[in-house]
Amino acid sequence: MNNQANFLLIRHIAGSKKGQVESFTISKNLEVKIGRGLDNDVSFDPVKEDTISRNHCHISQDSENPERFFISDSQSKNGTFVNEVLITKKTEIFAGDIIKLGKEGPSFEFDLDPRPKLHIKSTRVIDPSVAKETKVHTATNLPKATSEKKQPKKDGIGKNTMQHMIRESEKKNKTGLLITLTAILLLVSTGGYLLYQKQSVKEIVHVREPKTTFTPTEIAKANNEKVVYIEFAWKLTNTESSEEMYHVYYPVIKDKQIIGHRGAYFQNQQGQIEPLLVTKGDYLKGFGNTQGIELDIIASSGMGSGFVIDERGFIATNRHVATSWLTRFQFQEYAFPGVLMETDKNGQFAPSWDKQVTREMVGSWVPGNDKKYTGVNTYLDVTFANNSQRTPAQIVRISSTHDIAMIKIDLPESLPKVELYDNYNEIQPGDPAIVMGYPGLAPNQLVLNRSQDYFNSNPNISTVPVPTISTGNVGRMVRGSERNEKIDDYRSSLGDYYQLTINSTGGGNSGGPMFDDKGRVVGVYSAGTTDGRGNAISFSVPIKYVMELMGRQQVIK
Repeated sequence: MNNQANFLLIRHIAGSKKGQVESFTISKNLEVKIGRGLDNDVSFDPVKEDTISRNHCHISQDSENPERFFISDSQSKNGTFVNEVLITKKTEIFAGDIIKLGKEGPSFEFDLDPRPKLHIKSTRVIDPSVAKETKVHTATNLPKATSEKKQPKKDGIGKNTMQHMIRESEKKNKTGLLITLTAILLLVSTGGYLLYQKQSVKEIVHVREPKTTFTPTEIAKANNEKVVYIEFAWKLTNTESSEEMYHVYYPVIKDKQIIGHRGAYFQNQQGQIEPLLVTKGDYLKGFGNTQGIELDIIASSGMGSGFVIDERGFIATNRHVATSWLTRFQFQEYAFPGVLMETDKNGQFAPSWDKQVTREMVGSWVPGNDKKYTGVNTYLDVTFANNSQRTPAQIVRISSTHDIAMIKIDLPESLPKVELYDNYNEIQPGDPAIVMGYPGLAPNQLVLNRSQDYFNSNPNISTVPVPTISTGNVGRMVRGSERNEKIDDYRSSLGDYYQLTINSTGGGNSGGPMFDDKGRVVGVYSAGTTDGRGNAISFSVPIKYVMELMGRQQVIK
């Protein structure tokens, strides 16, 4: 019966790792790489073992017979020796073989636990031809018998002789006792030493820990299916009537001809400048007699990124992606300069053409901040990497304080999710930052899908999203607020963000994950800014706020 090995053991018997034992679980197509490089499975000290090549050799398991193992030299400078013999090709090895890395380099014993039948030495058989024959003495050599009987001569034993014999017997007994005690002590000492050696080996035997840091390429490959592409479009509606809201544009008339239009704005009770919005019903009631007025719907569309945080289809992204009406509105270029609306001398609400409104005067107008208005997504679609199938999503939760939102898609399968890690209290400037997402500046990949639908034969051309990875570092931590023994209160005008040294991202990356070098999501990419001269910085929201949004965070205790 074959007793297949479960562990491959490397017992170091010479060199800087002498006395150590490294154990590897045997799995299909196992390969153990050996050398000075840190990416090896058995890695030697690059300073102490400078005769070993970076990638010296590797041990592999036979794909057809799992009991067979082979060692191959990886074109090392000083060669690989098996039982003191230099190998020049792929060589089969057995449990108990001694592998030496270079003629004067360190060595180790290759072993398997348990040893398969193929690796157990056979019982040594002695050749019967060389066995000694029993020597037989014949009667010819014996003295002849005689019938004469001689009476034995009696010899007397004197007192002195008897005492001498007793003393000699006592000496022999004492010597035998001493030898016995010495043998027992020797056995106890040997057993104790062997037990100590066995215990010492047990203490240093260790299973190699998994790799803890990863390259950006490895992180991108591991999370490719977990980072999603989000497309959205929304419009602003009246909270009471659900009618669409429009920005009013008054005609500019010269010589009784309309030469253009100006966006209408008014000053609210807080002294802020806002656009004048109406529904079509309001327009017909209040401006029906005014010729040339135009209406521009308050709506927008865009794209962003997100990442799966739960196998049930929950996805984290930015608030300005999932609910764009809750962020600063991006007016069209033709919206400025505008005109300020005021009550004229006749009590009519009319344009004051001598009062011009600029973009700076309106500032950061957020449509959803006014309870009279409600934003509605006309579509919110999620697409996985390298896929053309869109999946509708629903809004689950929106953060009231940070640029964070949670949406959900419904699929009949469990989704792979990212690993979240809150490092808010330990992150430092200079730490690696890897951002994944779908920047709008990246070239699009289009596919043509010919319809097989009898009732709709029109072909469909759709975009296939391919994620982009951007690397950099944490430049600084921008704390939204802080209080300690030196200051009573501190607040940032920007908010609570990680400032990044990444400038290759852009619109479309919003909502994408920010990874550390261990492949864990520690932030959500949110925004970027530039000085107009090619210098750019970007910002990421700490992942702690996503984790709070996933639970039931108490604000009052």
